[in-house]
Amino acid sequence: MGIARRVKACAAVVTLCVVLAWQATAVWAASGPTTSSGIVPAGTVTDLLPDLQVAPFYDLSLVTAPNGHVRLRIGTTTLNVGAGPFEADGVMVDPNDDYMVVRQRIYDSAAGSHTRRTPSVMADDLLHQQKQYQIVNFMTVDLYKANHPELDEFGMRKIAYCVRDGAQMASPPDASPPDPVYTSCGNRSSTSVTMGISVGYGEDNPTTGKDQWIDVTDAAKGKYRICATVDPLGQFEQSDTTNDQRWTDVRINPAALTVKVLATGTDACGPNVPVPPPPAPGH
Repeated sequence: MGIARRVKACAAVVTLCVVLAWQATAVWAASGPTTSSGIVPAGTVTDLLPDLQVAPFYDLSLVTAPNGHVRLRIGTTTLNVGAGPFEADGVMVDPNDDYMVVRQRIYDSAAGSHTRRTPSVMADDLLHQQKQYQIVNFMTVDLYKANHPELDEFGMRKIAYCVRDGAQMASPPDASPPDPVYTSCGNRSSTSVTMGISVGYGEDNPTTGKDQWIDVTDAAKGKYRICATVDPLGQFEQSDTTNDQRWTDVRINPAALTVKVLATGTDACGPNVPVPPPPAPGH
């Protein structure tokens, strides 16, 4: 995909994001068979996979924190526009652990479902005492000098997400349920948790949420690019993984606490994205 797989904030709550990968081997579920023309034969049971996308950022602002640092606050929403829900089932294997291993449940066209093992984990949010579980590295958000992704980045502090149905899209797909399905992330006493995003719904993280900010105290005034990636480690199966990113160019002035949105797009962004070859002569 050419997507940066950096997870820079694996400290604090989740040193486990590497260790807790528990060396699981992902078992990818097969979709239904197709003919040589690519058409699925009648009566074939097919997987109804989710398709996660990052919606446009909202409520961007620069604020001064109590410690005097300057924070760029960013509202983010992850949409599911696929044929089926995104569902993650967490199970605590050892009661002495503060994390759960995760299986992705995939529904099919015959009203059945199966699960696939993932390297993902759900961590107990000990840092903020929110008494709920969160999917570690569900999304990453980076800020870097526009046109220079190879330079040092600033990363969003938030590294784990309670994933549940927020608002329904204005024009949801036909498979979208009329009411939210995933509404809880469990609590500190939970030994299993099911969270997810229904078709046509968004998992919303407003700027008032915990850790929805990037520390830009040391960023010079100028033009930057914000790059968000949902499922940056490719831990979950989707129908399309080429649309997991969104970028927004902004001009910020940390001293004046001003931010101006310049442009946004959904093509690949972030460090280590291959530079496209130059056009052929005459084009």
